[in-house]
Amino acid sequence: MPLATAEADAHSLVSAARDLIHIDDPQTAGLWPRAAALLGRQAIEAAMADLWRLSAPGLEDTSAKCQLLCLSHFLGDPDLAGRVHATWHGLTRSCHIQVYELAPTAAELEGWLETAWALADHVHRIRDRVASLSPI
Repeated sequence: MPLATAEADAHSLVSAARDLIHIDDPQTAGLWPRAAALLGRQAIEAAMADLWRLSAPGLEDTSAKCQLLCLSHFLGDPDLAGRVHATWHGLTRSCHIQVYELAPTAAELEGWLETAWALADHVHRIRDRVASLSPI
């Protein structure tokens, strides 16, 4: 099953997730951590879908595991790829409600969202590089 099914800008998704973390509203108590986690995961998936469109069309139709394993090669940054892999799994676990697990903390989410933002930035730089190489 493909990861990203809808077009969305990764930076916008991360910004929306960060907004949820900083809103102090009793009506969203207990809801915002999982909503922010979902937006963070969608940001990673949107950035990877953009990367695959640029670098390896068709890869977006493979499993999440396959995409995450290929990430290091296409990013050219093994450290970032490893952080994205761990972050995607952390966010995925946080999206699934387990009665015996606490929702992620704001600090955990901030770290994960920082990684999602870094991936979006890296893919944006790749997009700019590809655009500068293509003939007009």
